[in-house]
Amino acid sequence: MAASSSAQRGGSELILAAPHGRPITAYDALTGDVVAEFPPANTPRHGLAVATGPGTAFVAASHVCPATGAGSIRLFQWLSPAPARDLPVPEPVAALVAAPYGTHLLAGGVSGRVHALALPSGGVACSFRAHGGGAVSCLALSDDGSLLVSGGDDGGVAVFPLIRVLDVDDESGTAASAADLAIYRVAAYVAPVTCVACGRGGCNAVVASASADGTCKVWRLADGAHLRTLALPCTALSLMLDPISSNLYAGGSDGRVHVASVKNSPGTNTVSVATTAHASDGSTNAAALVAVAVANGCQNLVSCSEDGEVRVWDLTRGLLLANTFWASGAVSGVLVIKRLPGELARGGGERFRLHDGVAWTRTRELADAGQLLRAEEEEAAASVELIEMNADVYRRCLRLLLREVTTVANGGRRDGLEDGDASD
Repeated sequence: MAASSSAQRGGSELILAAPHGRPITAYDALTGDVVAEFPPANTPRHGLAVATGPGTAFVAASHVCPATGAGSIRLFQWLSPAPARDLPVPEPVAALVAAPYGTHLLAGGVSGRVHALALPSGGVACSFRAHGGGAVSCLALSDDGSLLVSGGDDGGVAVFPLIRVLDVDDESGTAASAADLAIYRVAAYVAPVTCVACGRGGCNAVVASASADGTCKVWRLADGAHLRTLALPCTALSLMLDPISSNLYAGGSDGRVHVASVKNSPGTNTVSVATTAHASDGSTNAAALVAVAVANGCQNLVSCSEDGEVRVWDLTRGLLLANTFWASGAVSGVLVIKRLPGELARGGGERFRLHDGVAWTRTRELADAGQLLRAEEEEAAASVELIEMNADVYRRCLRLLLREVTTVANGGRRDGLEDGDASD
């Protein structure tokens, strides 16, 4: 299906995808143009983050060594050809989220602890217990950056004030490491939490969480009050609340986007109100959706599956498919982010490539126009050559006619020429 006009123009969002064994690549979320590439990392789900601060931006990817199982965080500079750095971590980590202004990375470990790493040094500023019975499976920040929401394999959801997490003035964070920093904890599920998402509104926002048991719950972020439970036909691996928190979009393990309203009256086991298949053939074994996000001023929904298929849906016309493209290989970690300020200012480097998708499109258009112009010039040159050849024939004919007239005027004698000589 042809792309919508918004998709053809490109959007303000980027899809950062970490394929297996291939470079981490940033794509324009609406057109699929490649914007940037970074060295590969063995990245699990929820293992990508972008930290932006004054004059700098970092791409961070959780990395687990396939040979030893040792964990680290690979750090790339967005606007620099500098080589990747491996930040050591106390344990293998998966979920990542960046603190406001790019000061810290928050990483969820397999022991249930969250580690706050200062940037760009990578030093561990604080480590604290988030979950007691399993790994930290997902992390999210409120839209104002004041609260950290954590989901764990123990089925719990916990909320922490970021100012306490990053307060390292007291004995370099050792006291904070031993204390329980949570505002509250909710024993939400009996199965692991797969994803969390925060709406807009700061502390007054709502937060959604999903579990491997196929349920999705909506909470009030301020106090953890339960608002609603949605029963999905599968496990949701990704969640998105639109900016006004009126709709919840869940990317399912069945390859479908499930949509439900969160403005209705509270209910239990309320089935999602709409679904749409990510698999073009409607097959039941479609690849799971690892990312969903709204884009282009909430006019489009972007979904990305584990096999690398990206689909752009037109929300203004009721989840109508507007565009589709493929990432370079099967992906594990996927992140949808806003374009970074000044991202096209610098580039180059042997291990780093930075591109402007719009510029690529314009360059291709200019190249096509130049090729067409060259073809027209060649055609015009051929036409001029043909005209010159015809003109030469006409000149020779005129000379022959002139000689014949002169011969007749001289009584049949050609001046200075033998009969049959028609040369100049």
